[in-house]
Amino acid sequence: MSILVLVPAGTVPGALPTGCDVVTYADGDDVARALAGPFDAAIILSDGLPGANLAIVAAAVSSCGRPVIEVRSEHWDGATHSPLSAACRGVISGFGLAGIGEAIRALVPA
Repeated sequence: MSILVLVPAGTVPGALPTGCDVVTYADGDDVARALAGPFDAAIILSDGLPGANLAIVAAAVSSCGRPVIEVRSEHWDGATHSPLSAACRGVISGFGLAGIGEAIRALVPA
């Protein structure tokens, strides 16, 4: 299974399992381009996305047709609306970069 891991430029997610392809982004257009490419599932660390880019990324997630999990380093109340969160299969928040590993475990069949 190939997992696309999208992180803000300058973020180092640490060691990831084989099959994970880390792509850095500067803005929502970078994320949308990456989501148009080949992968089986994706993880987006959304910490670096400006609010104005969330709708662009949400549209790309909805149209890619594959499972995408949003990871938020900080706590999220789960109730505040986010178009990106609504478009994703799930959201993991409050675990810092360790949330990426949890998202990988959620996507990879046991």
